[in-house]
Amino acid sequence: MRNPEPTAAQWLGSAGRIVVKIGSSLLIDPANRTPRAGWLAGLARDLVDLREAGATVIVVSSGAVALGWQRLGIPRSTQLDRRQAAAAIGQSLLMNAWAAAFAEHDVAVAQLLLTLQDSESPERSANAQATLAVLLEAGAVPVVNENDSVATEELKLGDNDRLSARVAELAGADLLLLLSDVDGLYDRDPREAAARHVGYVSSIDEGIVAMAGGTHADGVGTGGMATKIAAARHAGALGCRTIIASGREDHPIHRLAEGARATLFAPAAP
Repeated sequence: MRNPEPTAAQWLGSAGRIVVKIGSSLLIDPANRTPRAGWLAGLARDLVDLREAGATVIVVSSGAVALGWQRLGIPRSTQLDRRQAAAAIGQSLLMNAWAAAFAEHDVAVAQLLLTLQDSESPERSANAQATLAVLLEAGAVPVVNENDSVATEELKLGDNDRLSARVAELAGADLLLLLSDVDGLYDRDPREAAARHVGYVSSIDEGIVAMAGGTHADGVGTGGMATKIAAARHAGALGCRTIIASGREDHPIHRLAEGARATLFAPAAP
């Protein structure tokens, strides 16, 4: 008899350490390019609930560059020095938004800026692991972002999905939750009427990778479904489960626990 597929509620309830990645398209109001304060407050409540249930939580947050454009008052650009200037201003705005969201819960937030090279260097990754360990032991919520002001190559590639998988690796997380603007993986572009939602992926093969090709991000974010599948594959190789779920509604993690639709990716078989 075939075993029933797991649910997001089960994985959330059993996880000991969770990395939650939030994209720019969720965090920032596209109309005025400012943080969605009410939505962030609801997410903070969800994360506090996870902590109170016994999990430790690390956030990987996009948004610095997008917030920086608004503050600088200049149009978006692909020019590297302008993007890095936007990141330099936007980082403090991003952290202020997270600090405000957690303030009513008396939870400290800590900024940790990383590059892909930091996770690949044994010495740098050991330093990052030690910092994360101290922050979590002290009860803080680490908020990780790419160090976009200096990470030339990573800023050009431009997504935090891969970074979130690296953070899951550094932290020894057993669950990676990627909150997106869609409720998971579809067998084709989800804007097509015939698109079918995929609820559970036991292994990531070329067919799964091909499904991700038709999913696109909007004008605020930079990552698409393909980068999320790559993150799930990286995390899965380390024994970490991955959930891709919609974060558009308020309290997205609470909604997941109540049965909201998502795509679950099993870790690779040992």
